[in-house]
Amino acid sequence: MTKAASKSRFWKYLLLGTVFGIAGAIAMLPGQDTRSIKSSRIDPTVEEMIKQARGLQKLGRWEAAADVFTQLANDGHPAALFHLGRAYKNGWGVEQDLAQARLIFMEAVRYSFEFRGETAYELGRLFQRSSGDQCAEIALQWFTKALEWDYPKAHVQLAKHFERGIGTDRDLMIAFHHYERAAIAGYPSSTINYARILLTGRYGSTPDVEKARFWASRAIEGLERKARDGSASSAKTLGRIFRDGEFVAVDQTLAKEWFLRSADLGDAGAMHDLGQMLIANSTDEKAAQEALDWFRTAAKAEHGGALTALARLHLQNKYDLEPKDAVALLERGVNVGHPGAMEELAKLYVDGVFVERDWTKALELAQKGADRGHQGSARFLKELQQSNAANLTIIERSIPQATGKQEG
Repeated sequence: MTKAASKSRFWKYLLLGTVFGIAGAIAMLPGQDTRSIKSSRIDPTVEEMIKQARGLQKLGRWEAAADVFTQLANDGHPAALFHLGRAYKNGWGVEQDLAQARLIFMEAVRYSFEFRGETAYELGRLFQRSSGDQCAEIALQWFTKALEWDYPKAHVQLAKHFERGIGTDRDLMIAFHHYERAAIAGYPSSTINYARILLTGRYGSTPDVEKARFWASRAIEGLERKARDGSASSAKTLGRIFRDGEFVAVDQTLAKEWFLRSADLGDAGAMHDLGQMLIANSTDEKAAQEALDWFRTAAKAEHGGALTALARLHLQNKYDLEPKDAVALLERGVNVGHPGAMEELAKLYVDGVFVERDWTKALELAQKGADRGHQGSARFLKELQQSNAANLTIIERSIPQATGKQEG
């Protein structure tokens, strides 16, 4: 057993005494104010140890930092719990374990401390990546709590939920409110999304080109500043802007540069986008292999888009990839909540390809994808429902109808 695995196992055993109370908090905590449950203990020695552990992370000494956070978390220090949860979420010095991260965050959020709002935000993000029936609603509630606990980045996710109707009814007025608050708080990735809606008049809203360009210019300036300061997500967003020619001229060279910067900083989404760009423009085996390498690296981080993209290449039998291996990739994609994976796996269940034919499972997967606002899943769900209705009609017509007359 590796050191990281041993550490993970020890933490799981340690949590057994609190898991059952935390399990109830999945439903209870977002809907209740629990600020009085526990108060944070302020200890200068502990604060210094946490500061030193964060310094170790910046030096790339991830395991040493995780050891410090584990020791302090075992003593119930909430800031250490928060940092340990992030370590398990990202695989920093421990084996990546999203379920473990969620348990640790659930314990940390019971305290009133400086990172409480951010902890609630992290829980929201983890529930977004889960595939349970109520995960979208629970994620929304955690983001709402994060905002109540003074973490303004929650505006970014709340805007998305209300824009797309994820875990709630679509409400553009509320979405626009959160987009503007996110822009004012300095989150340019959210601001550019707002500008897109204003430019196109998405969802039947009235287009406002002048307002869209105002917010877009502010967003791009902010993105460039943050990307040069080392923000992987900002670099990724810039890559997408230059790739698609949004508010700027299309520039594939700049797009690739920004994607590479983001991918080198560890952003799995940028790895996926870079892989897609390379595949689309590949003219030789070297470019295709580079794309596959980026997809695989992102898939190791359980990026849903990369898992689905790889699965599709397997199904197409491209680059000598084995088609039957697509199933495991799609199942992983479904587990992290990627709707594209839900659509593709649903199709396999309908056709009985590499899995046993299961109409009910296909409907369930397509419904989950549609509930996440995925158009492909929604279209496939409609096809399944229409096909099922047609089959029922055929069956009904084949059953002899009673006429009320007796044969003599």
